[in-house]
Formats: sequence, C-alpha cells, structure tokens
Amino acid sequence: MIVDLHMHTTCSDGIYSPEALTKMAVEAHLDVIAISDHDTVAAYAAPYHLNAGTRIIPAIEMSSDYEGEDVHVLGYYLDTADADLLAYCAQFKERRFRRALEIIDRCISLGYILDRGYLEKRIAEGSTIGRPHIARMLVKKGYFSDVKSVFDTLLYRGGPAYVPYHRKTIHECIDLIHHAGGIAVLAHPGLLRKVLTQVLTHPFDGIEVYHPKNEGRYEEFLEIAEQKGWYVSGGSDFHGVPGRFPEQLGVFVVEAKQVERFLNYQRN
Repeated sequence: MIVDLHMHTTCSDGIYSPEALTKMAVEAHLDVIAISDHDTVAAYAAPYHLNAGTRIIPAIEMSSDYEGEDVHVLGYYLDTADADLLAYCAQFKERRFRRALEIIDRCISLGYILDRGYLEKRIAEGSTIGRPHIARMLVKKGYFSDVKSVFDTLLYRGGPAYVPYHRKTIHECIDLIHHAGGIAVLAHPGLLRKVLTQVLTHPFDGIEVYHPKNEGRYEEFLEIAEQKGWYVSGGSDFHGVPGRFPEQLGVFVVEAKQVERFLNYQRN
C-alpha cells in the first residue's frame, strides 16, 4: 500500500480541482490521500464531489510563523464542519484576498501590468488566494520564466512586492485542530532554518518525516518522533505546478507501513 498525505487543489494554490486530484490519485494507485489545502477545507464541501476510489483523510495546512520563519501546521482527521475551524478559514480567506490586492498594487507600482479581475474570479470560485497565484499571473504575462523566479525577485519575505500579514500562533493553530477533533503535525521541518529546535517544543501530535524537502534527514526526524511519541506522517506536497517537484502525482509516495500508526488513528 502507498499513500500521499500532503497535496493541494484549486481551493488553495494547486492546479487541479478536488475532483480531478482524487481521480488522479486513483489512477496513481494511491490507497490513502489527504487534501491539505492552505487555510481552507473547501475541498470537502459542496459543490465538489471527491472520487470514492481511495481513502481520503480530511486535512488542512495552517499558516503560522516563528521569529520570522514560516511554520506550517498540518491538521488531520478533522471535523470539516467544525464552526471554529470554518470561521478561521473564512477570516483567513478574506485576509489573503485583501493582502493579494495589496501585492498586486505593489507589482503595478513596480511597472508590472496586472489585472485584479483574475483574483476576484478565483475568490468567486471559492479559492483561497496566495502569493503563488500572483506569481503565476506574472509568469503568464511573460515577465518571468517560472514561479520560483518571481518569488526570488519580488515575493520573498521582505521583497519589493511582499506584504506581511497576521497569522495565528503555532499554539493557536494546534488548538484549532484539536478543537476540530484532529491531530496537529509539523509540516516539512526540513524547511526550517534556524528555529526548528524552538518549534519542536510546541505540543504537536506528529511530524511530517517524509517530504521532498526532508530528503537526507529522515532518520533525524524519525528519531524526534520516537523521542516525543509523535505520529509519523508524509506526503509529496503536490501542487501540480510545472517545474515544482513532483510534477506528477504518484512520483513521491510513502509506504503505508512507514506511517502505520498515523493511518490507524481513531478520532474520539
């Protein structure tokens, strides 16, 4: 059995709709998946109809930070109808939209010609807007060759078009996930540069050991999970974006036995 417990759809910054992604998961012979869109659980609600050919664990990836570094918290086995969780998602969606418009305005002031209409259309479709959407707009316009170049030039933290925004603390994200009946997992710890030790002191339930950005450090993160009694998780962080690994679903997968305890979790 193979699984992928970290992927994104058009409800946040992925390329494929929830229906398309779950169909692709079946075609890739994935036995268990988790759609973990950024700060939204919209993929699990109407009007989407998820393919029933694979087991789907309801999930979310929440945005936080710690001392200037991005820290993402994955929530699994959630009650996606939880009122507090839905309120968080609604508030975050509005904040992201307002922030995106500010970023657009900064890009325009720097000489890039962009149209707000695209973002308004995505919001109407139920998407949560983020920097990747604006990066793709700039690539489509021919200003940059790929999304990474946009981030490296304009949208990095502190960059010319970067706009900061308020995020929940790590503790608040964990509390929201627990309140919704889920377990909180530290996402892609390999991306944390200076704050990993401090972040690990927070009351997570698990750690995402298997992730493309963690390669070469699996044993290190497995040892942390063992020491803390945490669940072990893993996934591809698939977005479907050309040039971003993995470009195809099923290229990076995790064996079910590697995350067996996680897969056997039962919500009370």
